[in-house]
Amino acid sequence: MGRSAEYDEFVVGIAKAVVADLAPDESVVVDVVGQEFLRDPERVLAEDGPRAPVLGSGIGTVVTMVTPVALAVGASVYQHLLDKAGESLVKGGGKLIRKVFRRGDDSDAVRRVVEARALELGRSPEEATRIADAVIAELSRGPDPA
Repeated sequence: MGRSAEYDEFVVGIAKAVVADLAPDESVVVDVVGQEFLRDPERVLAEDGPRAPVLGSGIGTVVTMVTPVALAVGASVYQHLLDKAGESLVKGGGKLIRKVFRRGDDSDAVRRVVEARALELGRSPEEATRIADAVIAELSRGPDPA
């Protein structure tokens, strides 16, 4: 689907962690939206202009989905950490990226990547911070590769 199985697993894993923390009601759609995102991220992100697709609405209220933003943030974090680790690390990248993250002091840089991407996708500063918190927590708790 995406660049590699590791990429796909990393991006969807980050999205699941963010959605579980910020929008647990969306947990049932993460895999489906994730597969669509991995096939065509631009289409998934463009479905509702610069904001995520609408989950529901009511009188004067529109609720947008967190899932597409979480997927885009996961992809941005993967690319950031992969760039840092070097192109020779593409194979096995998901586990190695987590290891690089935990061994370095890159959480501030990752936080900036996540917040910038979430803001770019139309999320509020508060929600961008919450998304970043969920990403940092997920990266910090993954299994350490041998």
